[in-house]
Amino acid sequence: MNTLRNRIAKPLCFAVLCSMVFFTAGSSYASLIDDLKQQIVEKENEIKELEKKNAQYQDQLTTTKQASSSLKSEITKVEREINELTITIKKTQTKIFETNVRVEELSGQIIVKEEEITTSRERLAHMIRALNSHDDTGLLSLVLSVSTFSDVFSQQQYIVNLQREVQANLTDLKDFKQELQTFKTSQEREKDSLDTLEDNLKNQREIVTDQKSGKETLLKQTKNKEKEYQRLIAAIEKERQATEKEVNVLEAKLRLAIDKAKLPVGSGILKWPLDDVRITQGYGKPNWKAAYDFHNGIDIGAPTGTPVLAALSGKVVGVGNNGKYAYGKWVSIDHGSKNITTLYGHLSLQKVSVGQIVATGDIIGYVGSTGYSTGPHLHFTVFASESYTLLNSSSVSGLKIPVGGTINPMDYL
Repeated sequence: MNTLRNRIAKPLCFAVLCSMVFFTAGSSYASLIDDLKQQIVEKENEIKELEKKNAQYQDQLTTTKQASSSLKSEITKVEREINELTITIKKTQTKIFETNVRVEELSGQIIVKEEEITTSRERLAHMIRALNSHDDTGLLSLVLSVSTFSDVFSQQQYIVNLQREVQANLTDLKDFKQELQTFKTSQEREKDSLDTLEDNLKNQREIVTDQKSGKETLLKQTKNKEKEYQRLIAAIEKERQATEKEVNVLEAKLRLAIDKAKLPVGSGILKWPLDDVRITQGYGKPNWKAAYDFHNGIDIGAPTGTPVLAALSGKVVGVGNNGKYAYGKWVSIDHGSKNITTLYGHLSLQKVSVGQIVATGDIIGYVGSTGYSTGPHLHFTVFASESYTLLNSSSVSGLKIPVGGTINPMDYL
């Protein structure tokens, strides 16, 4: 009887010892995680302070929507966009930090869970050996080895309790394995998120470099003189207006020629191209004194460097850079059997190439204010695919602008 009790007691003592060791290590580990989380809070507070400084500029862009009228104001706009992008980079860095903490937490949980599984298996092994020993002894030998029948019943009760504990441990072992798989799946998801964030950080830094280069180019072009800047923008504005008129006339005709029977019906067909949506301009007649009579898409306000997502799976059919004209840097995607093509304009950076197949939600570029733009935002247009084409501008040599019969994006979002 004492041997049987010892067989039961040993694994139980081992389990208690393990739990004490992990409790001590776990306490230190939890303290480390708490310190890291406090650092996250401090980083987020720093970002909030930077955002406050930039809020006034964003309000001005939303209410006035006026292009820069002087070299100084243009340089100031570029510098503020760089500052805003710096905030975006800090946000990305904080998200990377947070994700690393979550990965580390999950790593600790996986280690603990694997140790629990090992402990549970060892306990089961001890119990099964004890039960096998009882089976080998047999009931007759058990009766002959004890002094009274009450001892027989006591040992039989131990056996019953042991069998129940074996079953309970089997259940625990199954639960531990399921929890371990959940932790591992979560960890893989966080690691994938970490890869995306680190890629975003690299691209956002590239955009900052490009913005600074653009500023230097502008200063060289104008020799840092207001008169030269005014001459430059006057020439661009004249060509832009002529090109804008070409596009407006052609698209008005193409809208009337759309075969609506070939178009999909129903909202939710398209995913929003930005995670956070703030519409600053709707489809149709502009809600402010614009240089055009018809707005062929929607504008979604967002900081420079915000990832732009494919609204639906499809094939990239256009990647262009129109400089200071129209959409600036843009991407267009044909969505196949849906018979619609989406366009993403004013990008600061494009991350896809013509012919590439993309899935819904893939990052195709980053928000910017290239082309004819008063500030950072995404211009999002939906064309009837059969009408989509590139217009060779008669006003600007070499300029090709995507045009087509447009549909209100809100019909599909």
